[in-house]
Amino acid sequence: MIVQIKPTTKQYLAWQYWLDSTTRFIFFGGGAGGGKTWHICEKRLYEAYAYPGIRSFIGRKELKRLMQSTFITWTKVCAFHQIPKDDWWLDGKYNVIHFKNGSTIDLLDLDFQPSDPEYQRFGSLEYTNGDIEEAGEVQFKSFDVLKSRVGRHRNEEFGLLPKIGLTANPDKNWLYTLFYKPWKAGTLPGQYAFIQALYDDNPFTREVYGKQLAELTDKVTRQRLMYGVWEYESTDSLMDFDALTDLFTNPIADQGEKFLICDAARFGGDHIVYTLWRGLPQRHRRP
Repeated sequence: MIVQIKPTTKQYLAWQYWLDSTTRFIFFGGGAGGGKTWHICEKRLYEAYAYPGIRSFIGRKELKRLMQSTFITWTKVCAFHQIPKDDWWLDGKYNVIHFKNGSTIDLLDLDFQPSDPEYQRFGSLEYTNGDIEEAGEVQFKSFDVLKSRVGRHRNEEFGLLPKIGLTANPDKNWLYTLFYKPWKAGTLPGQYAFIQALYDDNPFTREVYGKQLAELTDKVTRQRLMYGVWEYESTDSLMDFDALTDLFTNPIADQGEKFLICDAARFGGDHIVYTLWRGLPQRHRRP
């Protein structure tokens, strides 16, 4: 079976990174409606046929949401490419998609579990490669552990690098620090790639999706999902996000006055603040 892919321009760029010999972690998305999930499903389908017997995965924070979204798109992709119904089947007990040629796709629940803070449940798994849907919802630790689990199943036989694809919408999380901010600054390491795909990059859905996104009443949500804005700020923020992320890398001043900011009025004890204020030298007091 040969799967004929006709990607959008941004999906084609993501394919180029996926097929090259250097990039290992490809973040595709950064906005709603850019064809993220469709791209992942086509990629899994293509590779399942192109490399018989490989073992890959698609993960999301909650397996239930994965089945309600990504798996539904998967069935649409298979129908679009006219995949014979007996070529693959879902093992609902173990959450695995099986192909007749031996390829498999594990559907993983990546949610944090207090009983497994180190994600040891993935420690013995061996994958060729895989994808994480809505990666901003999961903890960085899950991505970090899965990085060590790819490249362990028939990669040398097929000449495949251990790669992980990721999708997400803009948010202030580890993807911002690891991918977006270095990409914007032009300092993204060579083994990482970020392709920003917005609703108007997808000619198949841009008209309908554009109207839906334009109707969002919350300004921040609309800026994030429609225009791919990462640098949004909440109106009640006391400190911008970049300053917080740089907290442990800022150089320490060798001279000048130093200040400590703390919430001294713990549990509403305002008398504590007054006592501290009275104890300060006059020149440091602020009303």
